[in-house]
Amino acid sequence: MLAGLRKVGSKVRKYLFMLTAILIMGFLSGCKGDMAVSSEEIISNVLSAKESKLSYYGEGVMKLTTNGEVTQDASFKEYVAEDGKRKIMTTDLTSNLESYALNDGKQVLSYEPESETAFSIDLSEEGLPVFAASPKEQLMMMLDTIKETHDYEIVGEEKMLELNVYHLKATPNTDSSFLGDFELWIDQKTWFMVKLISEVGDAKSEVEYKALDFSPDFKEDTFTLDIPEHVTINSIDSELEPNYGSLEEAQTALDQPFLVFTGEDITVENVEIDILQGIINRPEITVYYLNEGIPSLLVSIFPTPEEAGTEIKPGKWQVRGQGAEFDDFIDALSWDENGLRYTILIQNPDLEMEEVLEMTERMVLNNEM
Repeated sequence: MLAGLRKVGSKVRKYLFMLTAILIMGFLSGCKGDMAVSSEEIISNVLSAKESKLSYYGEGVMKLTTNGEVTQDASFKEYVAEDGKRKIMTTDLTSNLESYALNDGKQVLSYEPESETAFSIDLSEEGLPVFAASPKEQLMMMLDTIKETHDYEIVGEEKMLELNVYHLKATPNTDSSFLGDFELWIDQKTWFMVKLISEVGDAKSEVEYKALDFSPDFKEDTFTLDIPEHVTINSIDSELEPNYGSLEEAQTALDQPFLVFTGEDITVENVEIDILQGIINRPEITVYYLNEGIPSLLVSIFPTPEEAGTEIKPGKWQVRGQGAEFDDFIDALSWDENGLRYTILIQNPDLEMEEVLEMTERMVLNNEM
């Protein structure tokens, strides 16, 4: 796995989502036994079914385990109508705290009764579907992401929730894939993904539906949220706007100078400054570069993470004398230097890696320009 991309900058992750959205359908290999259907056909049918107007009610569980310890454990109830409206109620099984989300096609409303906080997301803005995705849609986006990076095989046929399901296994077909192994259970009739288990390094995540009804009779008030009048609904659209600043302000956020590209043909287009809080707490800088006036590179910079499993795994490339890790799926190169983790993401397909490596040798500290 590309060390650091699991915890890499917000902009690199957003860029990965964008790349996922424009991937074309590939052919998936692997078939086991004398099945009447191949793994290629199963995955193709699953991805085709994501556009279907399927109405359903589902109940399920989501669990995340790290180093054998459960770090997240939740249950959910999901209501989906043929017109695309959906509501999800999630319960944290540790704290018993509930949260609600409603997607009416135009906006997402989210409400947490315990904290009396609510926010809205305008779905008319590009790039926001990820925030509005249901558990099913998140599984579909994941499957769309790995369809070209993994090989599939049919493990067998099983029975789940009185449904006949295919049990598939997906394994990376390249050492540079930052996504790990997957197991999927897919309904043979609706191509609905009933269960998924993924393992990436020491982290294991599971999403499983425990009840499914494909002929639900929803009440008239199903797709509404009862938010008290005294609760303010805050729009988070403005919070998603990038926080641009200067190289000097970025240095202040990192509390140290950092390397930047220099040269006649390369210029800084924007400097984005993020102060991440929550599961990941750190400053993070993303510098966008133009090469001969064309958007060509972005570099994510943040303090070198110290958590186990985030170390750089050197490959064939070296950057400025440091072992570097490369992921050819998104053309990203990562290395550590002087307490900072640098990740270069190549945006211009005409820019060769050898050229980028030569450019890194001319990098200088921002306060020495």
